[in-house]
Amino acid sequence: MFKHKHIIVLIDPAEDSALAVSKASRLARLKDAHLTLFACGYSPSLASNQPLNPQTAEKAQKAYMHRMMEGLETVADIARNEAVEVTTEGVWDKHAGAALINFLASHPTDMVVKATHHQNVIQRTFFSQTDWELIRHCPVPLLLTKFNAWGDPVRLTAAVDPVQANDKPDTLDEHIVRWGKDFASHLNGRLELLHVYDPTPLLIYLDQPTIDSADISEEIREQHEQALHQLAEQHSIDRDHTVLETGSTLNVIPEYLHQANVDMIIMGAVARSGLERWLLGHTAEKILDRITVDILIVK
Repeated sequence: MFKHKHIIVLIDPAEDSALAVSKASRLARLKDAHLTLFACGYSPSLASNQPLNPQTAEKAQKAYMHRMMEGLETVADIARNEAVEVTTEGVWDKHAGAALINFLASHPTDMVVKATHHQNVIQRTFFSQTDWELIRHCPVPLLLTKFNAWGDPVRLTAAVDPVQANDKPDTLDEHIVRWGKDFASHLNGRLELLHVYDPTPLLIYLDQPTIDSADISEEIREQHEQALHQLAEQHSIDRDHTVLETGSTLNVIPEYLHQANVDMIIMGAVARSGLERWLLGHTAEKILDRITVDILIVK
């Protein structure tokens, strides 16, 4: 899964990236990979030459970037202290997400890591414009880290949909589970498969006197349970490590992750036909800002 042996950490000045770098360093050590810390510098006042002449403005921009790179080197020491090979890269650009994606075009990497902001379990995660740009456009797996340290063992949950209820490719669950197993094996973690389904729309439609809704409900559950167990069996995952929940995914998934003390959820993104970008889908995007744990989005 890490064929390039390269992880990029996007450093956002508005976020505390120390824990994100620490987590990326841990992955890099386990994967024998190197890190690149990538940051964008930009100041509107310096982007305009007025009232400075071009030469003075250029010097001011260079001084600004020099200070940013000094700060980046300080953050890089977190990785170097963990005996991880790390380089720093800084560019002058207003749009960090687009700049990073352009950088990826000529610098093959296996994963992008970025810190996100979450205040507490009541308030939602604050995703910046850069976060959403990466969520939708980043061509490689994206790990969005929160302020929670990983447990020992690391508890990972793969959100799967083995009945393809949400019109996604048959192979997406396979990809999600493979990444989950790879992380679990290297992090000495425990992987579980979580499948949430909502039978309510169908039961409402079938709510007629001549139909036993209890039987229909049980039949639906058995169908989803069988599909979940079959997926687990295909990947040699014990049935005890599968979780089947009913209800709205919008509410059930974030609540389960919090209650079960999960460290990381692995979710899939698909490419929509006719669009030159990756999308998770409307429901998944609404779920993201309610999740309080680290999120690994695989494409």
